[in-house]
Amino acid sequence: MIEHILVAIDGSDHAKHATGLAADLGQRFGAKVTLVHVLSEPADFSVPPEVKAYSEIEHIKVTRRDLLEAAGQEMLDAARSEVVAAGVADCATVLESGDPTERIVARAAADKADLIVMGRRGLGDLAAMLLGSVSHKVSQAAACSCLTVK
Repeated sequence: MIEHILVAIDGSDHAKHATGLAADLGQRFGAKVTLVHVLSEPADFSVPPEVKAYSEIEHIKVTRRDLLEAAGQEMLDAARSEVVAAGVADCATVLESGDPTERIVARAAADKADLIVMGRRGLGDLAAMLLGSVSHKVSQAAACSCLTVK
């Protein structure tokens, strides 16, 4: 029986399909769905000049982390709306930081998830192709079942 589904999202098309499938499974089984997004800062990310200028005018400090957190939370909120609209009564969101594989596996263990659903390919770069994808690493490391979605 599936009682708790963890969905790893990163904004990719595959992750959006994974969210839809998890919502369907959650509704059918009456399972709790937890959506998780892991912040891992890209090396080339910087605060856009327009945002930096605005923050100076308004005397507020906007960091790279602030922008990444806001984008991650927006992604989680949109996914949560989709899951709830599909009829899932119990849906939570979690914003984590760190290594995506480690954080997803740890969250699944902490939440006692029965199933991890994630996109087969995320927004990763060439390194993911050379070193292995997060979905592959999670499926190897997780104690529960994993479902990858295209």
